[in-house]
Amino acid sequence: MPLKDIMIRKVVTVDIEDSVEYAVKKMEEKNVGSVVVTDGDRPVGILTDRDVAIRGLGKSPEIPVKLIMSPDLITITSDSDFFTLTKKFRDYGVRRIVVTDKKGKLEGIISIDDVLEVLVTEFANLVGAIRS
Repeated sequence: MPLKDIMIRKVVTVDIEDSVEYAVKKMEEKNVGSVVVTDGDRPVGILTDRDVAIRGLGKSPEIPVKLIMSPDLITITSDSDFFTLTKKFRDYGVRRIVVTDKKGKLEGIISIDDVLEVLVTEFANLVGAIRS
């Protein structure tokens, strides 16, 4: 299964210089727990609600997201296979992986929840085949 079939294409992003306050408002407005931090059209980090709660505690909401984001962004190219994706989730212990093209341009995001949804559907298909 190509990653293009399961990735979320409408990624919520903020610029590396945007304020934490702006990012949090955007997360609330879009009902998401994270935003991909970009510098131009390149993803450079991710800011999660956990980053805000832990690294942002006691800091001004006006500081730029680059000061509290998770900069060790785990990415995968959209032409990668499902096995490579699940291996990255396991190896890096993350809940979200950013999908890029071969040049590093943002294309989407896949959460571990998205993967579980696909697996549940596939297991249901297999159970249906067994019961037939």
